[in-house]
Amino acid sequence: MCNLSQKIKEIGIETGIEMGKREMIMKMYNKGYTAAQIADVAEMDEEQIKDIIKNSELLTV
Repeated sequence: MCNLSQKIKEIGIETGIEMGKREMIMKMYNKGYTAAQIADVAEMDEEQIKDIIKNSELLTV
């Protein structure tokens, strides 16, 4: 049971980090940064950045 609660905690932390990263990406995009610039700062692939932006725009429509 102890391992299960630790795993749940780790998943929650990872989810929070991912949400924070997506938020940062969208803030940079809304300020005019290019996908390439965001990818460089976030240390991610440019295609991943474009997918995040595209999915975020679909959610706000």
